[in-house]
Formats: sequence, structure tokens, C-alpha cells
Amino acid sequence: MTPSPLVMALPAGARVATFTEGCRSAALDFVNRVGASRGKEQLVEWLRGPYRSHVVTLARASHRVISPAALRPSSVQKLLTRTREQIGATLLSLCDPEEGVNFGYEALAAGLVYRCQDKRGAQGWVPVAYPRMRLLDRVLSLVAADHLLRAGDYESMLFQCSACEAVAFDRERRALGICSAHAHSDIRELAPRPAPLAAAG
Repeated sequence: MTPSPLVMALPAGARVATFTEGCRSAALDFVNRVGASRGKEQLVEWLRGPYRSHVVTLARASHRVISPAALRPSSVQKLLTRTREQIGATLLSLCDPEEGVNFGYEALAAGLVYRCQDKRGAQGWVPVAYPRMRLLDRVLSLVAADHLLRAGDYESMLFQCSACEAVAFDRERRALGICSAHAHSDIRELAPRPAPLAAAG
């Protein structure tokens, strides 16, 4: 395993706990909303918003920025579908402690995260962005930053809702297999249902 070469300081006022929660939220937003939508506008909005605010870019991209108009809808749909399935399989596999350890080692070896520290001295992990980085690795970096600090949540709280296929963290709802949005309703088709995530093999 290649060690992270430095400990990065979070911006003044930022806290590791809050930052890590933001990484989790951004990853879940991709799986539950952006990936399921298969829309280029949603992808660009996610990259410019939730994703960008939770990563550190180590080098400026030498290629031009791709605008939403330059992205072919069919290509974006395929990319989002494939990436969502891969991220979904990874998330569900992290319920297994052994798989979680393997994932952590692979994320560190790939340089997807670096150590970080806030003003109070609390340490965590920050996702790293590189030029021409795959969308899959961008989302995985968010997952890694969260998982390396809170692996226990994945083992005891992570589940996929049987009604809407959403991925969530909730210990009580995991036992029921249904998310809070469907807790008090027998209606199973409240919104367009995304394709099921691939099960971990």
C-alpha cells in the first residue's frame, strides 16, 4: 500500500465530521438521484456542486472544460447507468467487513484520498481529483473518504430500500428493508422507479 504523502488542512471553519458527512451525502446523491436520472444536466450540476465542494484538485486539467451542450445524451445515459451500477455494487459490498478492508487498501493505493486535518486537530480523509479522472473514481473517492472514517456505519446501517431502490444509512430501517419515505405508506410507486443496483458479487 502506498502511504499518503501529506496531511492536508481543511479550510478554516471546516470540521472533519461535517466534511465527511458531506462526502457521504454527495455519494448518495449521485446514486439515488443523478445516476438514476441519466441526465447530463444533473451530472454537470452534481460535478460543479456537491462533488467539487468536497474534493481537492492536485493539478489543473490541461484539456478544455466540456460544457453540457457538448455531451451526447446517449453517451451520458450509458455512463451514468454503468457508474451507478458499479458504485451500487461497491456500496453494498461494504456491508462485509472484509470487503471493507480490501476497499480501503485499494482506495489508498490508487491515491483516491489523502489524510486531512481540521483546526481542532481531528483527522479524516479528503477525496482527490485528477485531470481526466473517471467518473467512477470520482464517486469512489467520496465513498472512500467516508468509509475510512466510519466503516462501522456501512456494516450496521447501510441498506437498499426494497420499495424504491434508494440506498440509505439507517439502522432501524435496515432491519425493515424499507426507507423512511415508505415507512408509513403501502404505496410503492410514489415516483419513477430507478433500475435496481447490481448486487455485490
